[in-house]
Amino acid sequence: MDESNPPNDLHFLRDVVARTQPPTVNRFWPVTLMWGCVVGIGFLACALLAIAGKMAVLPWVMPGLIFLVAWPLHWYVRREVRLSIEESGVRPRFRKDLKWCWVSISVMGLIWTAGLIVSGLIASHGYLLTFAWCSLLFVGCVMNGVLLSREWFWAATVMLASLIAAFLAGYLTGQSDFYWFAGYAVPVTFLLAGVLGRRNARSRIVRA
Repeated sequence: MDESNPPNDLHFLRDVVARTQPPTVNRFWPVTLMWGCVVGIGFLACALLAIAGKMAVLPWVMPGLIFLVAWPLHWYVRREVRLSIEESGVRPRFRKDLKWCWVSISVMGLIWTAGLIVSGLIASHGYLLTFAWCSLLFVGCVMNGVLLSREWFWAATVMLASLIAAFLAGYLTGQSDFYWFAGYAVPVTFLLAGVLGRRNARSRIVRA
């Protein structure tokens, strides 16, 4: 005779409901906000170094911040958020589809970067690198909005608006310097998604 297991049945039902409901709140908003702060500091550091004329250091700023600061903080903050979610009695969901989406975006960006470097166009058409990564980030924000939470649609809107504004400014003036300004919207998108995610999470707790 089979015996039912109410706790396991309850967890199963919660998982089914969570997967069928539309995305509402991203409880990992501290991770998003952290990335916005680190990338923002990186862009600010690059601007200050460019003003100071230290161009040789610029290529190492963002890779150093991303691999030595952002990724260790990413794993630490994510772990702390996951533990706090588990303590509240909710089992965190692991989205494999979202993971592979961002892996694909990163691979395409790296291939595009390698292509510009190998072809030698990085020296004269370096702004294409900014447009490539910003366009991929826009796609990633849209996918986050579909699979994770709705505030990412606002981040995608900001990213798309910056791409259009930078393209129009560069096209109308004939100066490629304007194309680089699209990159400065990258930290804004993460900061916006993090702030809105924090607001949505807190408002849901208040309603509960």
